[in-house]
Amino acid sequence: MRTTALIMRRFAKFEHSENLFSQTFISKSLGYFFFLIFALIVGAANAQRPDSSQHHLPEVTIRDVRFVRTGYAFWTADSLPNNGTLSLSERLLWENALDVRANAPGTLATLSIRGMGSSRTPVFWNGLNLQSPMHGVVDASLLPLWPDDQLEVHYGGQSAAQSSGAMGGSVVITQGQQRFEEGFSGFITGAAGSFGQWDGSAGAGFSNEKFASKIRANWQRADNDFSFQKQGLDGMFYQARQVNNYLEKTDLQQFNQFKFSKKNTLKTAFWFQNAFREIPPTTTESTQEKWQRDRAHRTLLTWENAPNTRIFWTTRAAWLDDYLAFHTTGDTDTSHSRQALLSTERSASIGKKWAWRLGSTALRQWAQVDGYSDSTRWFGQTRLAGYAMGEWKKGDARFSALFRQEWAEAQAAPFTGSLGGQIGLGRVGETKFHFSRNFNLPTLNDRFWDKLGNPDLRPETGYSADLAWGLHRPKFSLELTGFQLVLDDWILWQPGDSTELYRPGNLRKVWGRGVEGSGHWSFVISHWKFQTSGRIQFSKTTNVAVYGGSESVLGKQLPYTPRVSGGLTLRASRGVFSAAYLQQFTGERFDNGGKTIAAFSIGNLLTSCALLKRRLKIDFRLENLWNTRYEIFRYRPMPGRSWRVGLGYNW
Repeated sequence: MRTTALIMRRFAKFEHSENLFSQTFISKSLGYFFFLIFALIVGAANAQRPDSSQHHLPEVTIRDVRFVRTGYAFWTADSLPNNGTLSLSERLLWENALDVRANAPGTLATLSIRGMGSSRTPVFWNGLNLQSPMHGVVDASLLPLWPDDQLEVHYGGQSAAQSSGAMGGSVVITQGQQRFEEGFSGFITGAAGSFGQWDGSAGAGFSNEKFASKIRANWQRADNDFSFQKQGLDGMFYQARQVNNYLEKTDLQQFNQFKFSKKNTLKTAFWFQNAFREIPPTTTESTQEKWQRDRAHRTLLTWENAPNTRIFWTTRAAWLDDYLAFHTTGDTDTSHSRQALLSTERSASIGKKWAWRLGSTALRQWAQVDGYSDSTRWFGQTRLAGYAMGEWKKGDARFSALFRQEWAEAQAAPFTGSLGGQIGLGRVGETKFHFSRNFNLPTLNDRFWDKLGNPDLRPETGYSADLAWGLHRPKFSLELTGFQLVLDDWILWQPGDSTELYRPGNLRKVWGRGVEGSGHWSFVISHWKFQTSGRIQFSKTTNVAVYGGSESVLGKQLPYTPRVSGGLTLRASRGVFSAAYLQQFTGERFDNGGKTIAAFSIGNLLTSCALLKRRLKIDFRLENLWNTRYEIFRYRPMPGRSWRVGLGYNW
């Protein structure tokens, strides 16, 4: 029971936990790698050459994207002078586009937008929601970003567009587009850095007029044995070194595109990942043997049909398989989840003013967890959804409406909708707004944990509203957004009245409100191209009602949610040289006990030089340049200044 309580604390709604999912098998990853290399070569050899009249339909694609952007505030990551892969948590922490909650380098890092927490902040990879059906969390430290990947953060409630969980916003990762008729290409990179960091990436691609394929792999390891200052019982500070923090991770991704005709394209995507991570002790704990093994398979099949330039059909089938083993105090607990997805949607434009989209989704989820009442049984849930979206555009004005109804097995899923709009104001910019009703269904852990789960939990429901003004010029832009979010029936794990065991309940009502500002400016001085951008957020996220006691938290800021945060980036380039300096600031926060965690600000410097007709690239970076001492979570120190140097060649 002690182990059960520990696991429940780790998967509770406050994301400072350390366990998450699966198991590593290097031999399998190598087998997949060589199999897919072989498939790539065979596919290239057998690809047929079509007639030259075939082309993409950009009008349809642009029309399709607008639905989920009308009225929204969003942040798009610009390219950085970096050759290798980065973790999603690193990339977002550097520019502070949202709240990154990292325990330590390589360990669990969760994301929160506008104070809504990690289980209400989904991450999408090529359209697939990566949230775990067991606990609703995405570990951002495990997600790799290659240099050509596209990264966006969408702010505001999006349940009507994205289904359950998108309460404060969402993170969207899309693989870099591979064009047809490019022939063979490839790359290889290697890097080394502080604290025993080593990583390498390699990839290859081929495309002709009718077939495009690429494969890429990344391996990394790190000791993460950085030094830090630890306070002794006498109140004095002593130099200590982080222990039990080893990381080793492998990622393999493979993509194909088959253009069967001018109207039909088939796309496939596959991602295999495995990782082993030790979990370091807090500064108040003795060293223990804690580790976590993760394994994931994600497969996506997409059929695109464009009968003409005004109609676009998309049908998707996906399979996700995630496995976790978490070891502590001589005991290993395992969790295994599977998801099967089938969706289809039709987009169309009517004249120059109207566009609409209809779609449906079927999702089946299973989980087999040691902590459930029967560890040999697969607990499951089926979710069905239907949605409709419409958009009207005239001149500088654009309005959209979205509606969604879901059915979840043994649960009531509320009807949701949203309304967004953008109106041009001529020389003084534009204004945009967005209103939405949102919801978040209980996870399988919430419902089925042995003797503690509650199958009668209500979905979290709420509303969000954004109102923004923006001024956009070719070399200058400025945007200011005010927002509010209300979330009722917040699901929280906390001790019961007569026991220390944590149990879930619909226990609180949360109100978030604030203001965000962002800007961008580009200019040229003596052949040097400069770009500077920044954003700042002032927010307050508080409990405004409690339903299970704990009145002491009323009116208080949610734990680990800063009231002030921001980031500033300066990029410079000339010829073969480029550099970027990124400074971020995170204001003070409160831990679960209401004690203050000090604010911190860290700077990172990245440089890159391209040689041999830009095929050979050397990159160097300094992280935490000013050697700042800081904690994101109480008693979990983060590393000081560190370096990394990399070398890459592409063709």
